[in-house]
Amino acid sequence: EKEHWLLSMSIPDKLEDLEVVQQRFETLEPEMNNLASRVAAVNTIAEQLLGADRRSQESARDTREQLNARWERFRALAEQKKEALTSALNIQNFHLECDETTAWMREKTKVIESTQGLGNDLAGVMALQRKLSGMERDLEAIQGKVRDLRAEGEKLGAEHPQQSPEIQARLSAIQGVWDELCQSLRRREESLGEASKLQGFLRDLAAFQAWLARTQTAVASEDVPATLAEAEKLLSQHESIRKEIAHYGDDYRKTQAVGREVTRGQTDAQHLFLQQRLEALDTGWEELGRMWENRHHLLSQAFAFQLFLRDSKQVEGVLSTQEYALSHTEMPATLPAAEASVKKHEDFMATMEANGERVQGLVATGRKLVAEGSVHADKVQETVDSVESRHQKNRDTAQELLGKLRDNWELQRFLQDRQELTLWIEEKMLTAQDVSYEEARDLHTKW
Repeated sequence: EKEHWLLSMSIPDKLEDLEVVQQRFETLEPEMNNLASRVAAVNTIAEQLLGADRRSQESARDTREQLNARWERFRALAEQKKEALTSALNIQNFHLECDETTAWMREKTKVIESTQGLGNDLAGVMALQRKLSGMERDLEAIQGKVRDLRAEGEKLGAEHPQQSPEIQARLSAIQGVWDELCQSLRRREESLGEASKLQGFLRDLAAFQAWLARTQTAVASEDVPATLAEAEKLLSQHESIRKEIAHYGDDYRKTQAVGREVTRGQTDAQHLFLQQRLEALDTGWEELGRMWENRHHLLSQAFAFQLFLRDSKQVEGVLSTQEYALSHTEMPATLPAAEASVKKHEDFMATMEANGERVQGLVATGRKLVAEGSVHADKVQETVDSVESRHQKNRDTAQELLGKLRDNWELQRFLQDRQELTLWIEEKMLTAQDVSYEEARDLHTKW
C-alpha cells in the first residue's frame, strides 16, 4: 500500500499541496521505523531456520533475500520522494520569501514617499526624523535578506537547472525593488536641501543621547568585586569607558556647536524644545564625568582592599610560620648543637627583620586605606592591629629566646670544660696511683 502510494505520488507545485504531502511523509516515518524492526525480526528468525532446519534452508534464504530486496527498494523510493519533496519545498519557500521581502521593501518605500508632504523647517525635519526612525536599521536588515536570497537562489538554480530561469527572474525583480527603495531614500534626502544638515544634526543628537544614556547606565553599576581578579577586571573595564568618553568628547563639542547655531535667535516651540534637549545634554555629559570619577574612586579602593587582603594573608602566613618556629625551639644538650642552634636562630632573626619590611609596608597600606575612608576601614584596621601586635610579639619572643640559647651555649661550654677537667684529673689520679715509691719523688717532673 505504501509502496503504491509512493510510486503514484507526483510532487505538486503549490506550497499548500506540498505541505499536505509533507505531513503524510511525517506520518510515514514512524511506520517505516516500525517496519524496519519487523524486517530485522524476520531476518533473525531466518538465521535461526538456516542454522536449524537444513531441509528448508533454500526456501528460507530465498524468502529473506526477496524481503530484504523489496525493503531496500521501498526505502530508496521513500528517500527519493522525500528528497524531491524537500527540494520542491525549498523552491516554494524561496518564492514565498521573495514575495514577503518584496512586500517589505514596498512598504518602506511608501513610508519614505509619505514624508514628501512634510516641510523643511525644524518641525518638518523633526517629524521626518520620527517617521524615518529605525529606517537605516531596517534597510540594513533588508539588504542582508536580499543578499541571503541571492545566495539561496544561486544554490537552488544549480540544483535545479530547469527552474534556473524562473529563479533568476525572481532575483532580478528583488534587486529592482531594492534599487527603487534606495533611490527613493536618496531622492528624499536630496529634496531636503539645506534641511539635510538639520536632519543630520538631529540624527547625531539622538545617537549621542542614546550613547550617553547607555554609558551612564554602565558607569552607574554598583557591582563590588569580591576577588582581586574581579577588581582588576572591573577597573580595566572602567578605564575602557574613560577612553570611550574621551573619544566621544569631539562628538559632544561638535553637537553642542551645531546646536547653538541652529537655535540661535529662535523662539518658536520646536526650537525651545531643542534648546532644552541641548541643556539636558550638557547636564548629562557633566554628570557622566562625575559618575565616572566616583565609580573609579570606589573601584580603586576595592582594588587596593583586595591587594591588601592578598598581602595580609601572605604576611599572616609568615607570622604563623615564625610563631610555630619560636614555640618549637628546644635547648640542645651538647656544645656543638648549642652553638649551631644560636647561629640558626640569629639567621632566623635576620630573616625576621627582612620580613619586617613587608609587615611595615602592609601596615602603611592599611593606614592609608583607613585614612581615605575605605568602606572596609574597620576590617583593615583590625588586620593592621593584629599584624603589628603579632610582629612585635614575635620580635620580643625571638630576642628573649636568643638570650636563652646563648645562656645555654655558655652552660654547655662550661659543662664540657668541667667534663674535660674531670677526665684529666681522673687520668692523673690513675697515673699517680701506678708509680712506685722511688718514682714518687720525680712525679712532678712527669707533670
